[in-house]
Amino acid sequence: MKTLLYSCFAEDIELFIQKKHDAGFQYYSSEHTLHQFDRFCTECCISPPEVTKSLVNAWLGSFENCCAVTIAGKASVIRQFSLYLLSIGKDAYIPAHMPQGKHRQIHVLSDPEISALFEKIDQYEPGVNAASFHRLAMEYRVLFRLLLCCGLRVSEARKLKKEDVDLQSGTLLIRISKDNKDRIVYLPDDLRLLLIRYAEHLKVKYNDCSVWFFPAREMDNLLSVGLIDKRFNEAWNATSFASACPDKPTVHSLRHTFVVKRMNAWM
Repeated sequence: MKTLLYSCFAEDIELFIQKKHDAGFQYYSSEHTLHQFDRFCTECCISPPEVTKSLVNAWLGSFENCCAVTIAGKASVIRQFSLYLLSIGKDAYIPAHMPQGKHRQIHVLSDPEISALFEKIDQYEPGVNAASFHRLAMEYRVLFRLLLCCGLRVSEARKLKKEDVDLQSGTLLIRISKDNKDRIVYLPDDLRLLLIRYAEHLKVKYNDCSVWFFPAREMDNLLSVGLIDKRFNEAWNATSFASACPDKPTVHSLRHTFVVKRMNAWM
């Protein structure tokens, strides 16, 4: 199901996204950012449809607690959108310099924190008693284990297609990741068996015919970054460690934790 846009920029955003897709870009992450921008403009009742300096600064300011890289990425998307607006004869402000956000301290999870986090992830029960929501609860349990045990980026895991997952040989083909390179990731045996059970369960119980290994509630779509972040944050905030932790972990902390644990094992 296509996510609807409601702001005064809705038509321009839709045309811009379609232009990116037509040019061969996947553009999933940037599309999510533009939907965030659309929601912000809707909530703030922005009108007329003109990207101004004050609007850009106000929107980026809503991410003040995010790291500098995250804010710079969102500014880059708006810069591209503004350039598109200028190309079709509309006025738009182009961010000349990427804003500096707060530098987040990397949080590597301890073993007790990992146990507490996954206990909350496994205990999660959706508030809506519908098959699709119960399926998503199961998907999160598998997805977060994959991120921790293989050190994948969130974008790599959520964009996995079934054709790129070989559960017999225990390999994942990660396509067009950082620096536009492909790579092969090898699964631990216990995780491979978990993925086999997961894939079989989706097929038998939910009649899964999606191309995605982790389909969204609408199975033609893949899980969004926002939903993954939300489920992680809810699980972490429910642990006993959350209130006393000065450097709140993010989903990407699972990748950092994997790297540190692997290097310690090698040592």
